[in-house]
Amino acid sequence: MQDTIWIHSLYQSQFDLLGAMSEELLEAFTAKGYDARIFDLAPDNMPTEGTLFFMNTSNSLQGLPPALFTPDSNMRAIQYYVDHPFGLSDGSIDQWDQINKLSNYRLALPCIDDAHLLRYRFPNLIHGWIPHGIPRSALCDLGTLTPEHFANREFDVVVTSSVRPQEEIDEAIAEIKDPGMVQLINSIANMMIRDPQLGYVAACDLALGTKGIITGKWITQRHLWGLVIAIVNRYRRIETVKALQGLKVGVFGSEEWAKHCTGTIKYAGQASYAECADAFSRGRIGLAWGPTQFVHSYSERIMQAMAGGACVVADDRLMVRHDFNGSMSAEHTDPTATLFDWSGTNLHQAREKIDALLAQPDVALKQAIRGRMHAERTCLWEHRVDQMYNLVNSCPRPTAQPA
Repeated sequence: MQDTIWIHSLYQSQFDLLGAMSEELLEAFTAKGYDARIFDLAPDNMPTEGTLFFMNTSNSLQGLPPALFTPDSNMRAIQYYVDHPFGLSDGSIDQWDQINKLSNYRLALPCIDDAHLLRYRFPNLIHGWIPHGIPRSALCDLGTLTPEHFANREFDVVVTSSVRPQEEIDEAIAEIKDPGMVQLINSIANMMIRDPQLGYVAACDLALGTKGIITGKWITQRHLWGLVIAIVNRYRRIETVKALQGLKVGVFGSEEWAKHCTGTIKYAGQASYAECADAFSRGRIGLAWGPTQFVHSYSERIMQAMAGGACVVADDRLMVRHDFNGSMSAEHTDPTATLFDWSGTNLHQAREKIDALLAQPDVALKQAIRGRMHAERTCLWEHRVDQMYNLVNSCPRPTAQPA
């Protein structure tokens, strides 16, 4: 008999991403026959057995079920962490390691970038790569993808994202008292902007190494990570959208976008995580760029755009080519591929790809249909949950002691 899966759902996250994802995973586990239940951590209602499924946690174990840390406990836990490993609350993992060597904890990551560093930072950690997914409810009606419907969509292009305000970035930099540190941050950011296929850790190696600083120290790289990524993310996304001027563009995301949406580029308002597929359904082309902090991996945005029936244009990444283009070729030569990719080295290449597709609406529509079918066939959370459970099921069970 399978354990009960307790899915924690009470989070504070931008665009309600984690709360919505919890509900999506509940539906997926239930659809696959698991005994899954939503559970909001509360001191008076803690489970004592089964599997706890959660995504984020504080830097402390306080608030997690005590049964997880009871000797001979039959309770396990799996964390699905949706960001780069440097974003993990490593303090709580350290505490868990001190209690029971992480024997009943498993980590699932959609980010494959820099995951090798986990072994050095947390020697007892067992983790697995599990891509993002989407709920079945995100899928648009395939029958609506007709030439007439596609031509009458509100926008030529839809993008969904957030960018950090420049004022916040400037304030964070102003708080750094060491000019050398500021120089390092700018150096790393500039390298990543010039070469988007250069990952953060590789950029750190170059920037720190040329200054005589020994690289590979988790705490140093983690300390610089958030600010560097905010700088790079803001530049790449704003400049890419600017290059789309002249097309009818709908930008869904944080209010910071409003000041940058001029001319034919319209700020379409905030869209929660659960509403992103619907947002993409309003455009013929879905510009589904990936997270700046990932270089090889991808997020849910590609799958949401496919689910919405948009023709997807995504930045060129190894795992994008592998999972969506049917080959590792950087060129779109496979007629069964589900998206067009563009090299992020030249931000204007996205515009070139989009212009070509808008000029060939029949090609764009066929691509949108293939993407929508691919999303239903391989990208649902229902396709992920068995892998998640198998990962946590590798936790050793307490053995009965001889009488």
